[in-house]
Amino acid sequence: METPGSDHWYSNVEAPHVTASADSVPWDDTADFVIVGYGGAGVTAAVEGAEHGLSVLALDRFHGGGATVMNGGVFYAGGGTSIQREAGVADTPEEMFKYLQIETAGIVSDATLRRFCEESPALLDWMMAHGVQFNARLYSGKTSYPSADYYLYHSDSTLVPSYAACAKPAARGHRAFMPATGSAVGYGVGLYAPLKEAAAKLGVRVMEKAEARQLICDTEGRVLGIKVLQIPPNTPESKEHDSLEQRGLALLMKLPPAFPGAGFYMRRGQRLLDQAAVIETSHRKPLYIRARKGICLSAGGFVFNREMVSHHAPNYAKGMPLGSPGDDGSGIRLGQSVGGAVARLDHLSAWRFINPPESWARGMIVDGAGNRFIDETVYGASIGLKICAEHNGKAYLILDASLRQSVWRQLLRGKMLSFQRYPAILAMLLGSRRAPTLAALANACGMNPATLERTAAAYTRAAAGEIPDPFAKSPRDMAPMSQGPFIAIDISIDAKLAPLPTLTLGGLRVDEATGAVLHESGAPIPGLYAAGRTAIGICSNIYVSGLSSADCAFSGRRAGQAVAQKEAVLF
Repeated sequence: METPGSDHWYSNVEAPHVTASADSVPWDDTADFVIVGYGGAGVTAAVEGAEHGLSVLALDRFHGGGATVMNGGVFYAGGGTSIQREAGVADTPEEMFKYLQIETAGIVSDATLRRFCEESPALLDWMMAHGVQFNARLYSGKTSYPSADYYLYHSDSTLVPSYAACAKPAARGHRAFMPATGSAVGYGVGLYAPLKEAAAKLGVRVMEKAEARQLICDTEGRVLGIKVLQIPPNTPESKEHDSLEQRGLALLMKLPPAFPGAGFYMRRGQRLLDQAAVIETSHRKPLYIRARKGICLSAGGFVFNREMVSHHAPNYAKGMPLGSPGDDGSGIRLGQSVGGAVARLDHLSAWRFINPPESWARGMIVDGAGNRFIDETVYGASIGLKICAEHNGKAYLILDASLRQSVWRQLLRGKMLSFQRYPAILAMLLGSRRAPTLAALANACGMNPATLERTAAAYTRAAAGEIPDPFAKSPRDMAPMSQGPFIAIDISIDAKLAPLPTLTLGGLRVDEATGAVLHESGAPIPGLYAAGRTAIGICSNIYVSGLSSADCAFSGRRAGQAVAQKEAVLF
């Protein structure tokens, strides 16, 4: 078990301060419910708690929003939501449950998963009642993310034949309805901003630029409060720090790390953040916040803590971090500092989306030896998981000449967003190898020529319907690998022009009925809760677009409800 100060702690989180009595601590502020991390999970916990009459104080390392405001604004909901009904999409909680049983693979109990599915329509209505807007414009085909004028789509693998055989497909990806951003980034504001406004109207207070460093407990292990570090607001130092930090973060996020020129922006950004850190060292003051009924840790995952990723999940260390710089593992470490149990820190989600362009998904994916290992039409996180967990991070997408021409037609004339079109063009032009024969292509990529030729021959026969595909891919989604020249697009984790986005899925173990953090002994830690990617939740086995946002709302509300219950103890 890792503890503060141990060799692989990789965090500024300190060992807990233990006191005999809450009255002996010089508290600077007090609230019934204190939330650490004000992103998607934190804001839903805040709204729920405030609606139940709790006084709520939310703490955030930056300005709130976390990874939620940076994402594609997709909310996974089903079972017959009002938006699904308006679009004419038939769905039931049972079909949603059967599908998610495959994806979750027992990471949560069947009872919790059923509750998530059965409450899904009401959860979406709750979001809309607090100002979040959705739209019933349906995209019925397969895509990783639809163009800007569609808002309801299949954000998972339900249309893949092997999945459809187990559960009736239904479009469950509800994208927030807001003005088009031109990319997948930024739609999350449509999920977050209305809830933040609703929380403010309910009296939720927010303390920004406050870094949580230490939990405060009594001698019986009950969590009483938290110590944070903050530059006094509205001071010249605070304003200068804010300017440096915002400029630095903008430069860090300007280009994916593997893109040409990204290093220049990252070095400039890091210099600004280093200057901001100097101000922090000199001017931050400790503040002690009393939580009368409970604390919710909702500070995201740890994908931006590269030391933690390299230690716990080395297979994913070369991936592109996806999320917010606040995803540094501090929420998880706070829970561990008081004995909280963790799980699946070695398990990340890696996103290798190959549709659009649609014809990419008709090609075949092979590993470093030239063997196929998956149905290429499945959701991108399923592809990424196989690449990283089972094939040493190495994979190529193989196209023949006819399929290559089809891809170019789609890239130049098809309807897709810029973040889909231009990286695909770069990968086709500069991130691929070309050869007149499959044997020559295999040699260029370091594969066994006989293996790649054998793989392509079987794929061609399956595409013609002569033999069943070993991965149950439908022949209509396949194309023969018969016409040279052939190309191999590098889609490995370290592909120079096709960065592989990754995010962490592991976190603190919680009581699935309340969200209370579980101690290593298995007992709930009094006064401590966790939600979102700080905790093990619905999407902690494998990511599906929108499932994390939905789990943030589900688990955040669960914590807010639990803290507000009459049996919640006043310490």
